[in-house]
Amino acid sequence: MIKFFLCLLAALLCAFAAQANDTWPLVVCHGNDVHGGVDSSEATFMNPEHPPQLGGAASAMRLINQLRQYARDKHAGFLLLDTGDIFQGTLVGSKTRGEAVMRAMNEMGYDAWVLGNHEFDLGRDVPEALMRQSEFATLSANVYDTTGGTRKLFARPYLIKDYGDFKVGIIGITTAGTVRAAFAENIRNLYFAPEVPALAAYRDSLRQMGVDIVIAASHLGLPYDRWEAWDDVEKREQAGWNSDYVKNAMELVRRVPGIDIMFCGDIHVGYQEPWVDPVNHTPCFQGYGRGTNLLCVEFEFNRQTKKLVGWKPFAEDGTLITLLSDRFPRDRKVAESIDTAKARVETGYNERIAEAVYPVTRTGENESLLGNLICDAMLWKLHGDLAITNKGGVRTDLPAGIITPGDVFNVIPFDNTLAAVTISGGFLKDLLEDKVAYGGSGLYVGGMKVKVDRSKPQGERIVLLEIGGKPYAPDSSYRLVTTDYLLEGNSGMEKLMPLRDQAAVESGTYMRDAVIEYIREHSPLEPKLDGRWTTMGGTP
Repeated sequence: MIKFFLCLLAALLCAFAAQANDTWPLVVCHGNDVHGGVDSSEATFMNPEHPPQLGGAASAMRLINQLRQYARDKHAGFLLLDTGDIFQGTLVGSKTRGEAVMRAMNEMGYDAWVLGNHEFDLGRDVPEALMRQSEFATLSANVYDTTGGTRKLFARPYLIKDYGDFKVGIIGITTAGTVRAAFAENIRNLYFAPEVPALAAYRDSLRQMGVDIVIAASHLGLPYDRWEAWDDVEKREQAGWNSDYVKNAMELVRRVPGIDIMFCGDIHVGYQEPWVDPVNHTPCFQGYGRGTNLLCVEFEFNRQTKKLVGWKPFAEDGTLITLLSDRFPRDRKVAESIDTAKARVETGYNERIAEAVYPVTRTGENESLLGNLICDAMLWKLHGDLAITNKGGVRTDLPAGIITPGDVFNVIPFDNTLAAVTISGGFLKDLLEDKVAYGGSGLYVGGMKVKVDRSKPQGERIVLLEIGGKPYAPDSSYRLVTTDYLLEGNSGMEKLMPLRDQAAVESGTYMRDAVIEYIREHSPLEPKLDGRWTTMGGTP
């Protein structure tokens, strides 16, 4: 495989040689949403029963070195970027507070990284420490520190790389949705400004400074269904936008013309071919998360006009290269650094606590085996009538066979605690109606049965709601088990915010620990899909 890869590099070198006098090449390697996935792991997404081995950052180092040499050989520019969420999600990432990840990124020689929303999961002091540790630029043009009543940029807004004949400017954008995805204390004295004016302003500034190529490095993502999302963008445009905040990278690149290339993050779906905005013609690139791949592209720019004339991937099937350790043997220095940190933090996380008869996955638009198991564990721990948690807090699957605390940590890496509140049936109905008003639920539930009819008007889409096997009673009281994260109003749960002060009974138990206790008691694990959440109909 390595021989084939090197042959492909040689072929690309020959193919572009004839254009060398007319165009200038720029090789870009891009990662997004690594979430601590810098260590070795198994590629269960490729083969659940016999997964090949992934080499993480140490394999990425091998690939990066090859592409750097390729760029030197043809006198091309080289750029290595990351668009955020670098550490939170694995033991080696979270338990070192990102330090092990940043050490590896320094070794790989990154040019810039962009602050993602999950950089703030352990408090603002963590990204501040990582920024000090970083030997390369930390970017965000729309995050401001308001300490002391003044407003100053929290990070650098842009980076300019001078390659001689070409100057390349990279603008960093952090999703302003961080305010809805983080605890208030963790982003104290920080202001997340609207993305559209920030990107437009620095685009203009870079052009005025003589920058030839403007790249947006955005911790905003390309959605799972790009054409459905584009339909939504067109509808929002026809309605006059109404806000300078955006929903995703597709809307941002549509609203800010004059961007040559955009690299995206935040949404964990990779695309072998870029999304090209139909109006502004900006290509947008995005890889998969958790350090499983690196996005590698060679761009060609006309030397006279400075315009982008095309791009070519380095793999036969597209822009994404899976970091298989047999294809890219792990770099020794990076591997030793990561493995040492991993061994230190994983003490006590490798014991057998249960067995799973089959993989317990997140697969499913409505309910899933893993979502059901987690909500059942929440009910079991706090003796509730019903349970709700957000899908975004469940980060990966449980494997078949032996389950360890480390496996559960990878599923639930966030230090959320459980809480119980008393709500009425009518309150629950309104809460769920709000959540399904604009598409999917984004929720896992337990103790209830919900049927959604999307063809109904907003406010009337919950057509069946049962609690404990009985139709809900609007005036009856129920014990709801949820998390402190949702009680702060995050993930669209604003209605829960008053209950935190008025009626919340904090358990002091981490959600992750409750799940560990539950699966210890219920091994072997055989969770089922039971129809607790179903959807019918289409958009009215």
